[in-house]
Amino acid sequence: MRKMQGVSMVFVAVILFGFGSIVFAQSSGNFSATAIPATCVIGTNGALTGGTGITLWSSKISTSNGNGVTLKITPSAVTGLFTRKKIATSVATASTDMGIQVCIEVDGSGNGVLPKSCVVYDQRFQQVSSKLFSQIAECNTVVCTTTEDCSAAGLSSSSCINATGLTGGGVCVVPTENTCTTTADCQTGQVCIIADGDTEGACNQVAGTANGSCDFESVASTLSAHSFDFVIPVGKQKSHTVTARWEVVGTGNVGDANKAYCVGPGILTVEQVKVFNNSGALLKY
Repeated sequence: MRKMQGVSMVFVAVILFGFGSIVFAQSSGNFSATAIPATCVIGTNGALTGGTGITLWSSKISTSNGNGVTLKITPSAVTGLFTRKKIATSVATASTDMGIQVCIEVDGSGNGVLPKSCVVYDQRFQQVSSKLFSQIAECNTVVCTTTEDCSAAGLSSSSCINATGLTGGGVCVVPTENTCTTTADCQTGQVCIIADGDTEGACNQVAGTANGSCDFESVASTLSAHSFDFVIPVGKQKSHTVTARWEVVGTGNVGDANKAYCVGPGILTVEQVKVFNNSGALLKY
């Protein structure tokens, strides 16, 4: 029984010694950080204010002796995106595409950074489109009661008719040479006008100017906090410079649209860790 107790005590001592070694290895690591306190804010009508104009964050770290020296790099930041799109009678489609990308370099190079040197933290594509306005007469025509109303609107070559059945008025149209028996014989935006007693008439192009009240606008603002872990094996007993750079990505605007961005607060942390040969820690698929 005493022999068994002695073996147990030795086994416990081995476990404690091994645990103590792990703790010591972790506590002997190195750490550095660079912080940017400037803060993004969503303000009136979704506008972004604040943030930082500093796009390159840098931090230095010295590595210890031994094999398996690896840096764990974590850039964290709040990113803000603002997009606005507007469609109207003259603009059927509007879209925006933009994002914030963060890139890591160690000693001036992104080679060897896992999983890759650049990662998109936030990106938004938003599109608004509609053909609804082309189907609403009030959005594309000048409502009239006499031909003089058409002239007053700058449509001197048109005349006022009531082919659409508007109560108390009509629309301004310009005659074409195309004959018709119904409006279905005419092109989009035209109506068939047949004089009393006739069986055939002419297609008339509905004339007018865009109604400024016929539009649709979409505004979106977002603030999000992001972080991502990058790792890279480095040389031992050496000082390294780690940089994180953020930049705007995206294909831009289409139509009546605009966008804005904001970054901050943010922090770049760098930690020296140890990778052992039997751990299989740095795998890339």
